Amino acid sequence: MNEKTVLKSSIYVFLVGCLGLGLLSLCIQNISYILGFILGYIINIIVFLMIMKMSEGILKFSMSTAIIAVMFLAKLALYALGFYISVKSPWFHLLGVFLGYMVTKVTIYVEGFIHKGGEVDA
Repeated sequence: MNEKTVLKSSIYVFLVGCLGLGLLSLCIQNISYILGFILGYIINIIVFLMIMKMSEGILKFSMSTAIIAVMFLAKLALYALGFYISVKSPWFHLLGVFLGYMVTKVTIYVEGFIHKGGEVDA
């Protein structure tokens, strides 16, 4: 399983999550759940791309530890920014943002389960 497969498959997990939270938003008549989920997913994709760049930098270019530490702190700051926006804004719900953060993690587990830990046929 590589990064491209995870990014492609995360779209399907995102759509399933949108469907579930969309139904919840309709029942509660509050769109902030689905908007929070979208915000969390966007931040999660940005963080996942940062992780890919960090890994590439460590393996190929032998980046210094200071740059890796700064990128790690930037990653944490992005997560904190998403939570801060969800707490301060009535448009984004905290639960939706949290579930949006979990999309790529769930995608990795689902892909591992489907392919039983083996390589992905691509």
